[in-house]
Amino acid sequence: MWVGTRIGPEWLKSGDDLRFLKQVGVDYLSVSLHALKGYAETGRFEKDDLSRLVDRLDSFGLKIGRASSYGPPVDDIHLGRPNSQRRTDDLCQALETLGQVGIGVFCIRCLWAETLLKQERPGWSNKYGRGGYEYPAFSLGALESARCEPELRVTAGQLWDNLIELHRQVVPVAEQAGVKLAMHGNDHPPLYWAYGNPQVLCQYADFDRLFAAVPSPNNGMTFCIGTRYETGEDVFEGIERYGLLGKIFYVDFRNVRGTLPKTRGYEEVYPDDGDLDMGGVVRALDQAGYQGVLDIDHIRQMSGDTPLGHRFVAYAAGYIKGLLAGLPRSG
Repeated sequence: MWVGTRIGPEWLKSGDDLRFLKQVGVDYLSVSLHALKGYAETGRFEKDDLSRLVDRLDSFGLKIGRASSYGPPVDDIHLGRPNSQRRTDDLCQALETLGQVGIGVFCIRCLWAETLLKQERPGWSNKYGRGGYEYPAFSLGALESARCEPELRVTAGQLWDNLIELHRQVVPVAEQAGVKLAMHGNDHPPLYWAYGNPQVLCQYADFDRLFAAVPSPNNGMTFCIGTRYETGEDVFEGIERYGLLGKIFYVDFRNVRGTLPKTRGYEEVYPDDGDLDMGGVVRALDQAGYQGVLDIDHIRQMSGDTPLGHRFVAYAAGYIKGLLAGLPRSG
């Protein structure tokens, strides 16, 4: 397994920042297509722009472990807007290009109810951990008592129909391109009803439904440790089941305190400060045959940190490398 982290366009501005990532032990990056010129506005990008990004990262010893897409280009598809077929065609073209430049994992994010809100999302607050580090906490009670005003309303049936149709069109293209589709599922929070609208990919049964609707070795998941724990379902059972099925294509590696069923909320804490034994998580992934990236998920800031969170990334990378060093060596 390898250490990875999600980066935004700000990380790409300075060679020093990219050198830093390599120096602290990061090998793979999760990059949104929004980092490419024109994608956010049109849903399209030029192959040459992606190739230049790949070459630049390679010059620092870094590779793109996962590309992703979210927001307006993909939300139009989930919502069945008039331009949804054109957006789907654009994604198919993106998959072909990703395969041509050697990027093997692509995450198409499902629709999150928070994106349809007119106001700031309710239910969240900031709390403080050891030494005063700040972290976000979600309260189901606070959400239930809030008045949410979404810009539009959809049904779960509509979301499912659009999600499955999307996969029916893009999965064959992904197979031809040699790219694996790593669906993340709903988060912030992983509830079937949030902010005035439904969400449909919250639990293991929902992933099972998607995989059954469009069966393919290239149709799999981003296994987000934090999100899966927040739901109250067994993280270790999920790792074993989906790992042995070969459906875990990428892992978002973060820890959480509390679950929605038991504590009616959760706190997104540092990786060594939550309920989960993250060493046990790494061992479970290893035993299930996972050989991909462990992504430093939800970058926070420490005292004296930079706006990008350099200190946190260094701390998290070292923590993950320590856990990996504890795995039994073959041979």
